[in-house]
Amino acid sequence: MFKPNFSLTLRHAALALALSACAGLASAQTLHVELNTASLGSSGFLDLQFNPANTPAIFASATISHLTGFGDLSGVALLGDVQQHASGFSFGNTTDYNDLFQAMSFGGKVGFDVTFGGLSDPSPAAIQSKFAVSFYGADRTTVLGNANPDGSLMSITWQPTAGAGALSSDITDHAVGSISAVPEPSAWAMLGAGLALVGFARRRKLAA
Repeated sequence: MFKPNFSLTLRHAALALALSACAGLASAQTLHVELNTASLGSSGFLDLQFNPANTPAIFASATISHLTGFGDLSGVALLGDVQQHASGFSFGNTTDYNDLFQAMSFGGKVGFDVTFGGLSDPSPAAIQSKFAVSFYGADRTTVLGNANPDGSLMSITWQPTAGAGALSSDITDHAVGSISAVPEPSAWAMLGAGLALVGFARRRKLAA
């Protein structure tokens, strides 16, 4: 008579949990942006924008947090639908130009997490909103790095969809910018549970 192998079944279940957690990383609505300013000179300005392709647009937001390398934020310039808060900044897309302009010393790395959200729109013609990153020289006008014609070194586009939002990214200067997914807490919890079950099954096998 066939006897189920509970140890093998447990390991398979644990691996399935771990794989599910990893798959969740790709669909996360929070991304980590890292910028290496070593090739940009000594000083200049960081420019962050979150602008709709047209107005009025379906409401969307981009919130940046876990800031590193920004330096003194007391002189940051905010334009349009941008608010400063204790952990970072929040951008809306209720106006056609929403901008953060920050003076900084170059040579190190700048990093932050950016979380996107907003209302959904089932229409395939829903208006996109773009989060763009640029650097300018000390004169505030000279574009630095290998930039797009619009001056951006990288951009992340939020597309409203039915029930959620879809993200796409474009990096023009890979020497300066990189984007990676940030797992949601539930994904970390699921991955941890999967690894714990694998360890438990392994210990039981050795004990047997």
